[in-house]
Amino acid sequence: MVYFGQQNHAPIAIKKQQEALIEKRLSEGRTKVKSYINNIKIERILDVFEIAVIITNTRGDLLYGNKHYDNIQNQISLNQVILKNVISEAAETGKKVKHNEQHYVITSTPLLCEEHNQTLILSQINDVANMQKLKSELEDSVKRNADYGEKLSRINLSDAIANSANMVKVFEKAKQVAQYPTTVMLVGETGVGKEVIASFIHRNSDRSQKPLIKINCSAIPDQLLESELFGYESGAFTGAKIKGKAGLFELANHGTILLDEIGDMDFALQSKLLRVLQENEIMRLGGQKIIPLDVRVISSTNRNLKTMMEQGSFSDALYYRLNVVELRIPALRQRREDIMPLSTFFLQDFCEKYKLEKYFSQNIRECFLNYYWPGNVRELKNMVENLVVSSPNRQIDANDLPARMVYSEIVNTKKGLESGESMQEAIENLQREYISVALEEKGSIRKAAVDLDIDPSTLHRLIKKLNIKT
Repeated sequence: MVYFGQQNHAPIAIKKQQEALIEKRLSEGRTKVKSYINNIKIERILDVFEIAVIITNTRGDLLYGNKHYDNIQNQISLNQVILKNVISEAAETGKKVKHNEQHYVITSTPLLCEEHNQTLILSQINDVANMQKLKSELEDSVKRNADYGEKLSRINLSDAIANSANMVKVFEKAKQVAQYPTTVMLVGETGVGKEVIASFIHRNSDRSQKPLIKINCSAIPDQLLESELFGYESGAFTGAKIKGKAGLFELANHGTILLDEIGDMDFALQSKLLRVLQENEIMRLGGQKIIPLDVRVISSTNRNLKTMMEQGSFSDALYYRLNVVELRIPALRQRREDIMPLSTFFLQDFCEKYKLEKYFSQNIRECFLNYYWPGNVRELKNMVENLVVSSPNRQIDANDLPARMVYSEIVNTKKGLESGESMQEAIENLQREYISVALEEKGSIRKAAVDLDIDPSTLHRLIKKLNIKT
C-alpha cells in the first residue's frame, strides 16, 4: 500500500489511534470501492491498459492500482510527492490536471462515485519512453498504410486483378506513362487483357473525361477501315450517307483511341495512318477541309511486328511512331498467381448477373492452376461463365470441366503418338515453343534465360540446335 496522507505530529498514543482510524477508513473505503469496481468489472479493463492507472481518494490514499502501475513501482522509483500534488490539485479544483515530468506524464481526473457519495481520483501515469515507442509504432503504421494506399491508388483493382509481380509491374508502368500523351503499344497473346490496360491508361490520364474509342483493325474489311477511321463526306463513294460521317479519330478528339490488332492493318492504309500521327490532322474521304486532332493513340497486337517489318508487311516508320512506349502483357500461364483471384472475380460477377450462388471446390482450383490457358484471361472468363450456368450444383468441381482441361496432358501425349512423332521430336518441339515465346516476350536472350530458368549459354546452344530465329 502507498500512503500519500500528511504527516501527523501528535503524541504517540493519539497518533496510534489516528493511524488505526485511518487504516479502518481505508479498509472500509477499499471494500466499498472494490465492490463498486467488481460490479462494473473495471479491474479487468484497467489491467489491459499499457499505461499505469491508479484510483485514490481525495487525500491521495491508494485504493487501486493496475498491473502496469505495479510494474512501474517495481522498476522505477516514481516521485510520490509530485504524484500527490497532482492528485491534490485535481481534488481541490474538481478538474482534470496534467503534469509533465522528465520520464512521466501524469493526468489526474476527479470522478464522482454516486453510489457511495464519494469523489475518487483516477490518475494515468504515462511512461514517456513508452509513449515515444507507441508514437514510433503509430508513425510506422501510418507510413505502411500510406504506402499501401499509394499502391492501391496506382493500381485500381476495380477492373484489374494483379497479384503477380510481373503484372503489377505492367500496371505500375502503365500508371506512369498514362499522364503523358505519348503513343503506347501493347504487346501480348490474344486474350491477355490488352483492352483492360488501354482502359486503365485512359482512366488514369488527364483525358479520362473524354472519349475512349476502340476499333479492332482485323474485324473491319480493308476497304471500309479507312472510312471508319477518318470519316467521309457526302457522295464520297457508293452507299455513303447523304450527310457524310465523322470518323473514329474525330470522335476520339481530345480523348484516346485504341487501334486493336494493328498488325492486321492493310499496308497501304498504314502510310495514311502514319501521316495522321505525324501531322495531327485528318481529312475525310472526299473532303477538302483539314480537321486538327488532339488524340492519344494506343495500339495493340498479338503479332511479331519486327518479323513483319523484315518481311515488308508492316511499315518501319509506323512501327517506331507507335512504339514510343511498349508494354508487354504476360500470358496467364506466366502469372499463375492471378488465376484464382481472376476466377473468383469472374465467379462473383456472373453469380450476381445471373442471380446464382456458387463456389469452386479445391479440385477445380488445382485444375485451373495446372491448365495451360492458351486463350489466356478471355478463355478463363468464358470458362467461368460456362461453369456458372451449366453446373447443376452450388459447388463447381472438376467433374463440371471439359475433358480438355482435366485430361489435357494425356490428350497432348496421345496426339503426339498418333502423329508418329518420336519422343525426342516431341521434346524438341516443346523446347522450341517455350524458347520462342520467351524470346518474343522478353526481347533478349539474357532475359529469356532468366524466365526459362536456364543459363544464357545453354539457351544460346539450344537456339542454335533448334534453328530458332532471334
